[in-house]
Amino acid sequence: ALNQQLEDVLLRRNSFADDDDDGSGPRRLLRELQPSIPDYTSPPLDDAVAATPEAYRDDDVIGAFRTMAAAGNCTTGSSTTDRCHIPFVPPSDSFDQPGTVGVILYCGGLVDPRSYAPLARRLADRYGLPVVIPVFDADVALSFGVCDSGRLRLAQAEFTNVAKWVLVGHSLGGLAAMVDAWTYRDDPTVGGLAMLASYLNDGLGCGESDFSTTSLPMAGVTASNDLIINQTNAELYKPLYSNETLFVDVYGGNHALFGSYDDSERKPLLGQVDGEPIIPPAVQWDLTVAAIFHVASRTGVDLPQKLEGAQCPPDTSAAVSLGSSWMLIALLSISMFCKCIFGKC
Repeated sequence: ALNQQLEDVLLRRNSFADDDDDGSGPRRLLRELQPSIPDYTSPPLDDAVAATPEAYRDDDVIGAFRTMAAAGNCTTGSSTTDRCHIPFVPPSDSFDQPGTVGVILYCGGLVDPRSYAPLARRLADRYGLPVVIPVFDADVALSFGVCDSGRLRLAQAEFTNVAKWVLVGHSLGGLAAMVDAWTYRDDPTVGGLAMLASYLNDGLGCGESDFSTTSLPMAGVTASNDLIINQTNAELYKPLYSNETLFVDVYGGNHALFGSYDDSERKPLLGQVDGEPIIPPAVQWDLTVAAIFHVASRTGVDLPQKLEGAQCPPDTSAAVSLGSSWMLIALLSISMFCKCIFGKC
């Protein structure tokens, strides 16, 4: 299956530069694998489309962004339609100031970017964080052997007031976020990294990607019923995280619930068989965005405060205290963030 092929190649720890001279290294294998990616993407569910800003809901708009990305025509110019991403603007009437911490949310491999709108909408509306979801050619965020996706600069052009960016990626998108974070590790505008159902890897040809030598705020968010991620390797690569990492395992969640998409074709096409979730999607989304906000809160930048009278989202804390991780999950509950960080709601 393609999923296993990709896993086998990505987890080879050999350096691309050292292993490619004889034509048998991982770089060659990755080049061979790239064309075999099927012409398929998991479509967003209705709730994801509804959470997407209206101007970006149409298939043709997203398709045009994919074409622009494939041609290398995404630009930082004045036209917002040339940046190949979906922006989420926090409501100005709910916060005391524009958000100066932003989020770049890299989508999972072969998943429509609109599928992550429920996460982006919560980050913007609940926490006041500007968000962009990049749109990539063929919905594959990681370009093998490319160490800079260019998406940081495009996000900066969209939200010029943002001082720090938290890079967040789901599954294969986590590797893309990791590569960009490592490439820009000395750039003061990179404020954090969050890996969702993904894990760090030092074998992608973009340096050692060893964040243990840094103090970068990070989060690693997994789900207990995720059968897609290689749990053994996720544990193997944990030493690469910084000492400033929050690890959260969402009890009862699965791989697909980090977004909102139809994954029914992924088994026959990609060989992916996910576990069954035992919690509602909204619970996993709430815990995930809370963990991302936890990273944002450690960037050293003042965060926007909810204005008095602004409404908090519904409390999900009772619904999430379901398993062995309930104490940690309860600390991340939405009511806790609302009451302890935003003050009066």
